[in-house]
Amino acid sequence: MKRSLSSIVCIGLVLASAPLVATQAVGSPDMTGKGRFLGLQQAIETGLQNHPIVQEGTAGLLASSARTEQAKSLYYPQVYANADGAAGAAGINPRFVAPAGAMLRPNVSAYAAGVLASQRIYDFGYTRNLVESSRYGERAQEQDVNARRALIIVNVQRSYLNSLKRRRLVQIAEETVRERGIIAGQIEALYRQQLKSKLDLDLVRVELVNAESLLVRSRNDLKSSFADLNRTMGVQGSDDYTLEDIAIDVRPQRTLEDLITESLSHPELKRAKEQTASAEARTRAMKSQYLPTVSAIASGGYYDTFDPNRDANTGSWWAAAGLVSMPIFTGGLIENQVKEASAQQAAATAQSVNIEQALTQQVTNAYLDTITFAQQIKLAEEQVKTAQEALSLARQRYKLGLGSIVEVTQSEVAVTLAQTKLAEAQYDYKIAEVTLAYAAGGSAQLQIDPTLR
Repeated sequence: MKRSLSSIVCIGLVLASAPLVATQAVGSPDMTGKGRFLGLQQAIETGLQNHPIVQEGTAGLLASSARTEQAKSLYYPQVYANADGAAGAAGINPRFVAPAGAMLRPNVSAYAAGVLASQRIYDFGYTRNLVESSRYGERAQEQDVNARRALIIVNVQRSYLNSLKRRRLVQIAEETVRERGIIAGQIEALYRQQLKSKLDLDLVRVELVNAESLLVRSRNDLKSSFADLNRTMGVQGSDDYTLEDIAIDVRPQRTLEDLITESLSHPELKRAKEQTASAEARTRAMKSQYLPTVSAIASGGYYDTFDPNRDANTGSWWAAAGLVSMPIFTGGLIENQVKEASAQQAAATAQSVNIEQALTQQVTNAYLDTITFAQQIKLAEEQVKTAQEALSLARQRYKLGLGSIVEVTQSEVAVTLAQTKLAEAQYDYKIAEVTLAYAAGGSAQLQIDPTLR
């Protein structure tokens, strides 16, 4: 009876000294980051500055602007300077002229220089539509740059949030290993005193190994998330960062219909519409080639020879003329240019409709995801609370000898699983929120805890 009483007392001391696995708040300080500090805004700015797709879009915008200026050049005179010269000798064929004097070769070298200018006067809208097409193309490229920047922002935010989620899971795994290690050590001490069975010790050790395995996997997942974050920023960065926490608060969403309407202002859709307008203007330009082109041409220059004894007209000259040109037969060139432009217009129209439908689907999916994860957060919070109460009860039963160590270990597993589900639901909700903001054409502004700056 004395041994049984001491056993109960020791078990009570063990379980009393092993606190519950605490649910760390999402806004708590970072306990796992050992690398340099990387704030969310800093990550976004790095991505906008360094990612190749933004640089590609900016270069494309410069090229598009240059194409517009090329098209506008048809409004202005085209002036060319020409200079040519000839040097040689004129001879008489000795077959037909016997005297030796016939072999004399007088100098026939001469030079000429001048300027040629042409001005397109009227072309029935060809130049105007060509310039309009280029301007729409330039505006489409501007929207493409905006779309690329928005994509970088949302990708960086999602990667950053995913890293925060992975960090939180590492914290949960570390806390689990720490608590199970304490209990395993205490059960081992009781086993050595023959107060607990070998089965209890083995079961506790198995759960400790499982927790350590989970910790290894969680840490590797965290490093992998940092690699993904570097990729979204377009840099070869560190494999470890200290991150700032993001406030996880479930906010009421606007109606799905309003969000779908807002998605019509998305840069991707604007770009597609500008490309459609550009294709329409180009089609009109190609069709106008069937009509005449009216131009004016003027030229002037100077001609002289190197032999002042030659009887040749030298000096300055000029000429001016008007030209009306109309294609009669081009081997199918204009016809196929019109077909190409019409096909490109149809493709641009179809692309615009496709992007609009894709945005509608993306908004709908992200909207439903926010609702789903918001509900999961509430359920996970209740599950954590219930699991912690069950763990406390299991420990009390084990202390009184009414339960087995299996109940305790199972309750500990349930607490860890509930905490993991809660963390995943919280950050998945935030990821869905920024995805919804991106799909709806807005900017996802995350709330940052100012005390952690």
